[in-house]
Amino acid sequence: MLESYVTPLLMSYVNKYIKNLKPTDLQLSLWGGDVVLSKLDLKLDVLEQELKLPFTFMSGHIHELRIHVPWTKLGSEPVVITINTMECILKLRDGAQDDHESGSSSTSRSVSDSTKAVAKPRRLQQAAPSDPDLPPGYVQSLIRRVANNVNIVVNNLILKYVEDDIVLSVNITSAECYTVDDMWERAFMDITAPELVLRKVINFADCTVCLDKRNASGKIEFYQDPLLYKCSFRTRLHFTYDNINSKIPSVIKIQTMVESLKLSITDQQLPMFIRILELVIALYYGEIGGHKEGEGEEGGAHVREAGGSLPGLDVDMESQAASQYSNTDLYLQSESSEDADQGWVSWAWSFVPAIVGTEEEGEEDLYQQRETGSIPSSLQQHTPKDPIVSIGFYCTKASITFKLTETQSESSYYSPQKVKSREVLCLEQQGITIEVLMMGEPFFNCQIGFVGCRALCLKGIMGVRDFEENMNRSEEDAVFFICGDNLNSKGMTYLTNSLFDYRSPENNGVRAEFILDATNHKETYTEIAGMQRFGAFYMDYLYTMENNCGKGSQDVSALSMEEAVPVVQETSIKRLVVGPLDIKLHSSAVHRILKMVTCAMDHEYEPYCKPQREIIEEIHGPASPEVISSFEEFIPTRLTCLTLLQVSVTLSMAEFNLLHTLMPVIMGQKAAAGPLNVPVFQPVCPLPSVQFQVEKVNVEHSVPMYAPELVSAVSSLSQPSDNLQHHCYAHLYLKVFGFQAGLTWRDCKGGFLPLIPVIPSFSTALYGKLIQMPSYWSKRSSVATAEFIFELPHFTVQATRAQMLLLQVICQSWTHSMISGAPLTLSESLLNDVYKAPGVKSLGPSPTFEGSIQNLELKFCSSATVKCASGTVGAVKVCARTPGTGEGMKEKLVPLLQGPSDTKELHISRWLSEIRKPESLLAPDLLVFSVLVPQQGEDCRNSGAVLLVSVQGIAVNVDPVLCTWLLYQPHRASNRQQQQNPGPVPLAKRREDEVSIGSTPLAKPPSNQASDYASSPVKTKTVTESRPLSIPMKVMPDTTTVDSWTTSDERMKELIAHAWDAVKHLTLQLEVQSCCVFLPNDSLPSPSTIICGDIPGTVRSWYHNQASMPGTLVVCLPQISVFSAGHKYMEPLQELPFVVSRPILEEGDAFPWTISLSQFSVYTLLGQQQSLSLLEPMGCTSTLAVTSHKLQSSSEGRHSFVVCLHVDLQPVHVKCSNPQVQLLYELLLSWSSTWARLQRHGILRQTSTIPEPPAGATPPSPVRSSAGTALPDTSTCSPSADFGSPTEVWWRGAACPRQYLVLLGAPEGCSTSS
Repeated sequence: MLESYVTPLLMSYVNKYIKNLKPTDLQLSLWGGDVVLSKLDLKLDVLEQELKLPFTFMSGHIHELRIHVPWTKLGSEPVVITINTMECILKLRDGAQDDHESGSSSTSRSVSDSTKAVAKPRRLQQAAPSDPDLPPGYVQSLIRRVANNVNIVVNNLILKYVEDDIVLSVNITSAECYTVDDMWERAFMDITAPELVLRKVINFADCTVCLDKRNASGKIEFYQDPLLYKCSFRTRLHFTYDNINSKIPSVIKIQTMVESLKLSITDQQLPMFIRILELVIALYYGEIGGHKEGEGEEGGAHVREAGGSLPGLDVDMESQAASQYSNTDLYLQSESSEDADQGWVSWAWSFVPAIVGTEEEGEEDLYQQRETGSIPSSLQQHTPKDPIVSIGFYCTKASITFKLTETQSESSYYSPQKVKSREVLCLEQQGITIEVLMMGEPFFNCQIGFVGCRALCLKGIMGVRDFEENMNRSEEDAVFFICGDNLNSKGMTYLTNSLFDYRSPENNGVRAEFILDATNHKETYTEIAGMQRFGAFYMDYLYTMENNCGKGSQDVSALSMEEAVPVVQETSIKRLVVGPLDIKLHSSAVHRILKMVTCAMDHEYEPYCKPQREIIEEIHGPASPEVISSFEEFIPTRLTCLTLLQVSVTLSMAEFNLLHTLMPVIMGQKAAAGPLNVPVFQPVCPLPSVQFQVEKVNVEHSVPMYAPELVSAVSSLSQPSDNLQHHCYAHLYLKVFGFQAGLTWRDCKGGFLPLIPVIPSFSTALYGKLIQMPSYWSKRSSVATAEFIFELPHFTVQATRAQMLLLQVICQSWTHSMISGAPLTLSESLLNDVYKAPGVKSLGPSPTFEGSIQNLELKFCSSATVKCASGTVGAVKVCARTPGTGEGMKEKLVPLLQGPSDTKELHISRWLSEIRKPESLLAPDLLVFSVLVPQQGEDCRNSGAVLLVSVQGIAVNVDPVLCTWLLYQPHRASNRQQQQNPGPVPLAKRREDEVSIGSTPLAKPPSNQASDYASSPVKTKTVTESRPLSIPMKVMPDTTTVDSWTTSDERMKELIAHAWDAVKHLTLQLEVQSCCVFLPNDSLPSPSTIICGDIPGTVRSWYHNQASMPGTLVVCLPQISVFSAGHKYMEPLQELPFVVSRPILEEGDAFPWTISLSQFSVYTLLGQQQSLSLLEPMGCTSTLAVTSHKLQSSSEGRHSFVVCLHVDLQPVHVKCSNPQVQLLYELLLSWSSTWARLQRHGILRQTSTIPEPPAGATPPSPVRSSAGTALPDTSTCSPSADFGSPTEVWWRGAACPRQYLVLLGAPEGCSTSS
């Protein structure tokens, strides 16, 4: 009868997982139609083997098991299996995280037990009596119908995981699995032609996840809020078969839908939650646990080392998945074990037969042979039995709420403690999609997307009630992170082609098509298509393993590691796109984020996988030609691409600042002691902000998949090819497009004003590469271990003085924390000057400074022996733009600095009368340099540093507009306004009062002009009452104290010692063209006919075309040339790394230096084309020599120096006339008054709280006359020159043939003595 076929099938599963069952009693109960089993114990070893994870079941119980078999309606009603209250407790297997020591004997035992368990159903089926009345085809069809319609109901499923002080529990109230029809309604179905489809549904009701902390005795003192509370979700399963007799589905779709997912994490749960995530990541990478043979441990280390030696780089599942194909693996070890650590993909793939649920004998044989490794992997790889598996997870809305907890004790001493939580931060997502598609292990694809995401502040933080319900603040103020769109505008695109999409092929009776090759996948799933489907985030990960050729697969297992021939080509590509992103960093958001960071750091868990040291294998000769040729043909790499689109980051002025309690903890220091004074929160309106905008950011990162094998082979070659050498590096490309920054403010309605650009839009790029396995290259000095290239085509900064003051105030509000946390309020006039309303006239012209750098390129290269760098700066320009004072007046452009500029002829005034060529667009770069520094080591002592520098001419215009810009003052408020607002007290005034009151002086706060326009809004009765609250405290306290500061003599000794270490082996080549400085006594705006920023052209135009040219003093600084001894000229820009023909080997051989100065002159330009010389062009040639020897009597290793200087000075001609003296007097008076005003307003005031040493009498000079050769008397030397012995300065020679002083007149009213 049917019982003889169905009963052994059900008994086999029950007996497989449950202990101590009597088959006779179970069989009799089943024949009655119902069976009830109570208080059952699970076979824990079988469960561990089925999971194949590094977990041990501490206990497993089933309270009640019910099986209902409708024998009379077996063809139309399902068999129902009900489990009431199932509880399992797991823990990490002992030794799972200690170098993966899991013991091969237990693994073998589990494998053998599993094999026996799988074989039991087949033996029971064979032992069952055959009924001649039932044809075999009918029995097979009926059994298939029964198996396809089994209903499984689980009530009260409890899973617990314990580790250290962590207790993670999952409680599911009910879960039910049943078969459905094409409308996903419950039905009794069978696989019929032509659809050949089976559908199932699994409903989970009231899923609750708890995360609690237990004490040393294992008890939970108080329970935290659940991570997830009563969440319900449903899963749809869709199986498609090729024909009615197919044993394995050709397509398997398993997709889960959650309408609402609300997670809650407290500050105490956050470290434990991060620990659980680390566990998941460790399992993902295969870093812990896993059943394997003894040889598998040794062989798998090579694969794991590829990621273990590269912290921060991804190690994906392909490295573990590749080990499944043991006979055709690309880089297989010599062992033949099939049970090596295969990662989570192989583990997940092993559950495919269990999910399908068929019990045919042939299918069991197939999977049993695959488990034991009796089928060649090459057949597995190409077998048509590999189904297409699609797994999906979809969530309509999800939220993560962070909470801070407070412990409250009851009035009674014995009352238990209660924990009160307070919500502070919430992260919301909409339209979440996670889709996985794989066909066999050679193809794997994962796509993750978010339609929208935002984060908002809740309630209060650290006692500051900034978002309480009674604050009446809008939701726009609370939101500080927005990315993507919302579901209302995007629709249900996140469900496209899923089983929950009514338009999907499966829901319309059409067989779905899948893209299973890399080329079509990249063309279909582009970044644009991903962002059209989603709006906030899209990730596409693709891993493929393609068979290159079929030859050699039988003999690969017999080859050694170095002789392995690759037959597969692996590729791994990750593409991530982040859509429009808007981040608003105000005080509420920053304090909440940093508070969560400090809570996350509050744990002391041991890492699951400790970093392993690089083990350099002894290489016996170079790699075989077969290995090198295979590498030349194809090298598998791991590529990651990240794209950010339309990013906006707004940093507002701190409304309250309590960072001095958070930042030291984050930086690993102790937090400031003492009670925390919490201010009464008052929103600042308007709130100034700095905004950064980026149009697009591209990041590409590539790294070889199997770095140890590749590097060991390539490093053994004497001259590897460029392709092989290129793939031994990890490469990083960073490109930034359309970056700009500016000022804005948030009005009282929550909106932001248009951006006032401070840094206009620019683009830049960075490239870097880092050698893999550096220990293999330690003896290859020609191989660069790191290389970086930075390019900046154009960069400009423009700002008025008011804008700079506002930026300074915003920065100070974050860097200096008020002890009370109170904010600084700004002067209203300062804000009005920055954000001028349209149609409002300013009181005076406010110049805008604009500085630009063009064609900046920097290179850095490091090898085992040297570090070197080179760079070029194309041009630097600084100018001031002054708006017109009247209607219709154009703005004036005043150039202030120009480089490069042709200053070769500017040392004499003759250039004003000659024809001057316009500035060429093909002018040489302003700055070119190359630097080489030897690495510290025993093998690097015989090489010295090299510095090659070339600077072109620079023109500087010290215009009076610079004084106008520096002396800007915000308009002070009137007395009427001050009377109306008596609350805020100016910080500068309170500071003066605080210093004068009391006998003990308070610590002087960092002073700058920005604080003069800021005040505290805290209302106090008296000034002295608020004194302790008004002193700013640095967010990061200084580690040095006043006592640790050494005297000026000691600092001078250290400075000279470091300088000598730097120059004693230095090969120096310095070339600096003349710098011409113009000092006019009135502004010199550039005419419209002159090229923008041409300072000599502007002066020339004023000299010839303007009758009222202001008096101008021209100082032409000399050309400078410095060469080390014996050095031959080299091009200042060298290819890295470079070498010099004659490196300096011994200390002191770098000297003497030859120093040449030429064309130093000073002259004046007056009105009516007058030019008078003050100092005729002159120059000098000097020779500098320095030697030193170590003192025997000095225990500190100090040196004695001998400095020799020889100077040949050209004739000096000085001329002076009445107009020139008057011009010099005017310039001196103007700049001295400007300096005094700057000091009076505190712009140039010292900000350091360290007292300066008292100024004493000037010590006598240690320099003696060169007459005679006797050593100078040491008693007259300065104490600052005492470096363990007297510093000897010998003047070898000084030649000055002629000096001329010509006075052409004296200014009126000046006596001869003046």
